[in-house]
Amino acid sequence: MQRTNLQKDKLDLIERIIHTEDQSTLDYLKSVLNDETLEYELSNKQKLILEEATEKYYSGEEPSFTWEEVKINARKSHNEKKS
Repeated sequence: MQRTNLQKDKLDLIERIIHTEDQSTLDYLKSVLNDETLEYELSNKQKLILEEATEKYYSGEEPSFTWEEVKINARKSHNEKKS
């Protein structure tokens, strides 16, 4: 069943591409499809930050948040910066 959906999605995209008249859309699609750097490498500093944060999380030193809590905190921070 999944294979059928995959094929249908591909055909739908092909049809949309065929009928698009917007050059910027085509340019964007070409850049995405030609991007061979689909994997991004973290720097050593970024890896260290991630490792430290993971250790704090597992030790209980740092709390974890649900996605909803993250969004609420981000909105609060954004609103505080506006004031």
